[in-house]
Amino acid sequence: MQSLPVAARIDLLSSFEAVLAQVDKFCAKARQDTALPAWVSRTEAELTENLDMRFKAIQVYRALWYENSQDGRETLTCPGIVGASSDTLAAAHACNRAKDDFKTAVLTIKALGQVETKEAMVDLHRRWEIVAAAMRRMGAARLNLKQAYRHIPLLERCPIKIGFTWSKQGRVIQRTSVAAARRLLEQRAETPQIRLEMQRLAEISADELLARVRSVCPHLRANIVFADSENSGRVSRRLMQAPLPILVPLQANEQLPDFVAVASEPPASPRLRRADVRIEDELFLPSIRMHRYRDFCRSNNSIPM
Repeated sequence: MQSLPVAARIDLLSSFEAVLAQVDKFCAKARQDTALPAWVSRTEAELTENLDMRFKAIQVYRALWYENSQDGRETLTCPGIVGASSDTLAAAHACNRAKDDFKTAVLTIKALGQVETKEAMVDLHRRWEIVAAAMRRMGAARLNLKQAYRHIPLLERCPIKIGFTWSKQGRVIQRTSVAAARRLLEQRAETPQIRLEMQRLAEISADELLARVRSVCPHLRANIVFADSENSGRVSRRLMQAPLPILVPLQANEQLPDFVAVASEPPASPRLRRADVRIEDELFLPSIRMHRYRDFCRSNNSIPM
């Protein structure tokens, strides 16, 4: 087995150290802006406790780690608008650059192969065991790369209005051959579950098509309205993803832009079951989220694109 290149290992560790340092600096600056207003969506329990909204925003900005109960495909989301000084905005820019450098280092190692990636991440967690242990005591488990990568959303000028909307949850269905499913299983570490799924795969026709189903989690979007400085009464708009509270530049005694509070979780919207559903409810290969098509689709080969 080829060992992980020393330069790649050093880049990974140093870039992650820079992320932690820049997150600390940014949060310290944000904490100093207590005279500026902030709003974040709070749960019923947080409202009862009267949790400080700027404090909650800082907690969310620091959330680089999975919570123990968090699904491996999920990222924490918190709607919000936080007034920020010029120093805080500068610190946020530096934090985002550090996140980009860390992402580049991780992707460089991932390009080397699965074994090298696993070796590097084990090394990273071991080097930062003190941090990881502290996170575990607070209910966190392991580093969440998506949360470590994502930028702190910020604006260079204050808008007149911000409207939040939750995009609808859906799913992506990918037709997959038995051979492709076998290759996906072979990439996983050998466990009793993987062996069981390989056996299931061997028992069906090699020509059968399977359906790989990936849930698409709801995304929080912000529709931002700016006053046009050159044309009085006219506005310009910008749509952006807003998984974290948005930083807006404010001076002392200035207020947040107009907004309508939105819930911290997407509204429940039960899906009606289609009468012509073609995919079996039960997972056929759970480890790779693979379903079989129903009998009538298999028999007449009428699976649509």
